Amino acid sequence: MLVVAQIHVRQDNLLMKKKDRKAIRKHEKRINKIIKDMGKQNGKTTQQGEQTLHTLLEKGLKDIYSAEKQLVDALPEVVQAADNDELEEAFNTHLEQTKRQVARLEKAFERLGINKDEMEKCVAMEGLIEEARKVIREYGRSAVRDSALIIGAQKIEHYEIAVYGSLCELADVLEEDRLGDLLGKSLEEEEETDELLSSIAQDVNDEAREMSMQEME
Repeated sequence: MLVVAQIHVRQDNLLMKKKDRKAIRKHEKRINKIIKDMGKQNGKTTQQGEQTLHTLLEKGLKDIYSAEKQLVDALPEVVQAADNDELEEAFNTHLEQTKRQVARLEKAFERLGINKDEMEKCVAMEGLIEEARKVIREYGRSAVRDSALIIGAQKIEHYEIAVYGSLCELADVLEEDRLGDLLGKSLEEEEETDELLSSIAQDVNDEAREMSMQEME
């Protein structure tokens, strides 16, 4: 019950930050629309340019789809490796979020007419997952391993935030509003997970420090 209560407190704090991010994004969208309209008036937006951006968008969607699919397969191993109860719960929650993110991307493919079977493996995510597996192999179950797992998990979150943020911007420029909404939901989940991990890390790192000091005595 204590772990659940702690998570709820952290989630309430994240909700307040989420509202701030939404306001910022709304303001950024207005600015981007003004810039885009100015570009059209100056003859800078061409059909050829839009086709190139659509290709870039499709490649980005395929990349993050491969990344999320790999993560769905890898996260159960990370969940089992976590020693801290709150961290284990956070990883479990993100596993379910990742499954929903995969489903959103499949909706996007259907909408855009993209064949989800024609994918290249995301080598960036493959490398990040291998780093996490290396941590599990090299560290015994402890607060120190939890600290290392959080570091690895946040590397993954930062990669996903960068990709989803870029794709949201492309969807906005190409006036794919429904796609932008789908991707925006996943972006918010990644940002919230990153902030939750940072919060959990404070307690985990304190415990790991005490453990390290005891071993040095």
